[in-house]
Amino acid sequence: MQNLKSQLNINNPILMYVGNLESYQGIDLLLESFALVLQQTNQVDLVIIGGEVADIQKYQQKANLLKLQAKVHFCGARPTNQLSQYLAQADILVSPRIKGKNTPMKIYSYLDSGKAVLATDLPTHTQVIDRRVGMLAQPNPKDFASAMLSLINNPRLRTQLGIRGKKLIQEKHSYQAFRQKLNTVYDWLQDSVSDSQAQASWIR
Repeated sequence: MQNLKSQLNINNPILMYVGNLESYQGIDLLLESFALVLQQTNQVDLVIIGGEVADIQKYQQKANLLKLQAKVHFCGARPTNQLSQYLAQADILVSPRIKGKNTPMKIYSYLDSGKAVLATDLPTHTQVIDRRVGMLAQPNPKDFASAMLSLINNPRLRTQLGIRGKKLIQEKHSYQAFRQKLNTVYDWLQDSVSDSQAQASWIR
């Protein structure tokens, strides 16, 4: 398992995106927002993990046009069994998705990592994330960049969001929480059956 800061010669906080690089994932938004961030501070690097070769080349070209090449690091695909180890090296995890209704599975991994999560304020994210556990921003470069800067400049807020996000996963979205919900439903069904039987006996 590689240490990203050593491998990429990074001495700053890391913004990290993990996933494919299809257009709906909002990588254009991510790069344009990051360009605005770098106008305010250069004390941050962006690491992008995942993507097909053609997509990586496409977004490398965009990063070059935006003069981001020294601050954006495309790492390509990585084994999924190493995901948690990569997430642990981030300071802020981003999901700039601009389309979709279903919550990306990576959001659960993001939150479970205990790191601060920044996502677009769209139903694809807000089904799981609210402002108590993550930073939400409108899907435009100005607002997304502003949210990035808020997290970059506030380590305490990053820590607080990370703790709350992990707690959310443990309480509501872990396997143990799922079993507890299932048992609650089962108990409710049992009670309902018992009540129905009692009522039926009384009616007769």
